[in-house]
Amino acid sequence: REALEDAIRQLPDEQREVVTLKIWGELGFREIGEALGISINTAASRYRYALKKLSLNLEKEELTA
Repeated sequence: REALEDAIRQLPDEQREVVTLKIWGELGFREIGEALGISINTAASRYRYALKKLSLNLEKEELTA
């Protein structure tokens, strides 16, 4: 859990906002776009990039643990 929280903190603010709204806020990309004043496609892209970074950060964490 700590590794995941640390990986989320390392995300750029824009990506962290989208991940938070998507996962914990249970919002769809349309709702996220409206809340943040961005397009649906931008919200989805930020989410995809965030998941990729989270995956890479967690893999790195596993290798160094």
